[in-house]
Amino acid sequence: MKINKLLNVILPILTVVAIIVLWSVLSVTTQSEYLLPSVSKTSEALVSLLGDGEFYISLLNTLLRSLIGFAFSFASAFSLSVLSVKFKLAERVISTVISVVRALPTIAVVLLLLIWTNSLIAPVVVTTLVVMPTLYTQIFGALQGLDKQYAEASRVDGANELQVFFHIELPLVSSTVYQAIGSGISLNFKLMVAAEVLAQTAYSLGYMLNISKIYYQTATMFALVVVAVLIGVVVEAVFNRLSLLALKKQN
Repeated sequence: MKINKLLNVILPILTVVAIIVLWSVLSVTTQSEYLLPSVSKTSEALVSLLGDGEFYISLLNTLLRSLIGFAFSFASAFSLSVLSVKFKLAERVISTVISVVRALPTIAVVLLLLIWTNSLIAPVVVTTLVVMPTLYTQIFGALQGLDKQYAEASRVDGANELQVFFHIELPLVSSTVYQAIGSGISLNFKLMVAAEVLAQTAYSLGYMLNISKIYYQTATMFALVVVAVLIGVVVEAVFNRLSLLALKKQN
């Protein structure tokens, strides 16, 4: 048990070190800060970003849009999952809609949304359309895989459907829901940055990436990518921890 805990700490650190070493070697090999900036240049660019007020405004705007998009995605996915589990006919219709939404080409959707809406709304809508099917699959799978005996026993004891759902079924899938939330927020954030690049959304991380590309500020681009990766890793780590705690409560 102690060895596993130790490995859980050491392996991520070794992985990060290996990535940095590989990055340094490739940077020296290319010998071009424009193609692949060194770790030190990227660190300098990151420090410069952290001292720039515009960076924080852009980061907060992107995070806010990401959370709004995720809220729509999660609410839709959760509601549709419950409907699919409770009603077979609804499941057939919803699964078809989910398949169509999943198959939509992201870039084409962004371009169409820019015609129909604007650069602020388009990224929110497109991230919702991409993330929602993934969340639906996870939540629906968890609800469908529940052992029906617990629910039936509660009904025999006089519990109504709402009580069964909130006191029996929902706690049993809470671990999966936490995982879905963590991975969903992380994916939504990364997609939001990409959508902002395509939509050229002002005062956003995507816009900052665009500007860095135009002026060949590759180190700044890498620094922005590092920020996005760190946010995603932290969010997933927090919700994975919550998922494990929920799993322990079930046991």
